[in-house]
Amino acid sequence: MIGIIIAGHDDFAKALADTAQAIMGQQAALETIGVRAKQEDLAVVFQTALEKVKQNNTEILWLVDIFGGTPFHYASRLVVKDAQQHLVTGANLPMVLQALANREEGAAELAAELERESKTAIRSM
Repeated sequence: MIGIIIAGHDDFAKALADTAQAIMGQQAALETIGVRAKQEDLAVVFQTALEKVKQNNTEILWLVDIFGGTPFHYASRLVVKDAQQHLVTGANLPMVLQALANREEGAAELAAELERESKTAIRSM
């Protein structure tokens, strides 16, 4: 099973995880990181979340809110050091649900699938 870490600004990641678990039930190997303005020791916060999820999972999928934002920068520093980690930006509820429902796939395949599906999930009427 792929470990999943959702990272975003303020309470965004926690809200996504809480809502997804309200729909799908409690999920193992799911961590959230909420980045606050002027927060210190973010490298430690991100490393701690990674170590917690890696205890029982060899592959990690990071879902972060904004490409180029602070959560992205800290997560990407960890991802580039480890081929078993993958990162997808633009996290939203459908993406989190899909990731949780397909955790038995490989992390690279799931990341690619999430990117493809997310591009087609936004509609206007």
